[in-house]
Amino acid sequence: MERQSRTWLCSVVFLDIAGYTEKPVEQQIEMKEHLQKLVADAVSNIAETERIMVDTGDGAALCFLGDPEEAMFVALDLRDLLTEKETATPFKIRIGINLGPVKVVKSISGQLNPLGDGINNAQRVMSFAKPNQILVSRSFYDVIACLSEEYAQVFQYLGMRKDKHAKQHPVYEVVLPEGEQTYATVATVKASAENVQVGSNAPSPAPAVTWDPALLKTAEDDLAIYIGPLAKVLVGRAALQATSAQDLYTVLGNMIPVDDARTKFLAKAPAPEPVVERAEDSISMGPNSGPTTDGLLTTGSSWDPTILKTAEQELAIHLGPLSRVIVKKAAKKTASPKELYELLARELPTEAAQNAFLSKHRSSKKF
Repeated sequence: MERQSRTWLCSVVFLDIAGYTEKPVEQQIEMKEHLQKLVADAVSNIAETERIMVDTGDGAALCFLGDPEEAMFVALDLRDLLTEKETATPFKIRIGINLGPVKVVKSISGQLNPLGDGINNAQRVMSFAKPNQILVSRSFYDVIACLSEEYAQVFQYLGMRKDKHAKQHPVYEVVLPEGEQTYATVATVKASAENVQVGSNAPSPAPAVTWDPALLKTAEDDLAIYIGPLAKVLVGRAALQATSAQDLYTVLGNMIPVDDARTKFLAKAPAPEPVVERAEDSISMGPNSGPTTDGLLTTGSSWDPTILKTAEQELAIHLGPLSRVIVKKAAKKTASPKELYELLARELPTEAAQNAFLSKHRSSKKF
């Protein structure tokens, strides 16, 4: 797949050598050569077409176009290999992982060079890390944690961190179980997660509908045109949330970072099937099921889709594609638009963003 001059959704591992600039030049050279060997070992099982590596001077940026768990395990491998294979000049590394858009362009030297928010935010997340610590962004956490229960258990939320531009970032630390911080454990955790995915006795999330495999494959192919190989993982995740083909394409479209590309992708969505309401499908108007002035139904019933869609669109201004998942979770915990918006506002990183989000609804009749 041609990568040049395209924008992909990538998992980015950004790392640097802690205290690199404080070392004598001779030690810098030794540390850098050792790190290059470790990186080569860590990515040796990943096809060259599925990764892009960039030398950053005191470290490296590794972009993975395929499954996001590859990024996490490469980071773990690097940290553990560094501990196992010490040199005459021991050193530690800081690692940040992010999932975001990366545009691949050709540099003056003819090398492929990734640019964009995917790289920049990975570097910012790394800047919050301590030596030998692995931190991940919320966008990466939200994708990887839903792939299996084992993956979700290795993340610990550390809270919000402010970068030099005063932008807030929610960050998570990758923490293996106590006493298992070894290279062997990386393989163990990965194997355990894979066992769950291929059908172990552990329960896995059930999709909202039974999907036609051909439809999912078509959606994957359509999405891959715009974001690359990561499409397979994202379609699988979206299929657990969506309730129709139109809904599936809408969820996936929110993950495409370029407006024009998103429009072209959504144009390929299958036409919605006509819905014929039957008498037995009508909502009972008993004392506990009638519509309220809040725009939703009371006990045991569902929200007005218009309210949830509006909340999702307005939250997306601040949080992007993740807003859909956040709104769905919040809707299950709240009983009115006022409660919904107040709960959603807590997801925003700054007080100013929270006030801006809430101010749109305080004058509304529904709020």
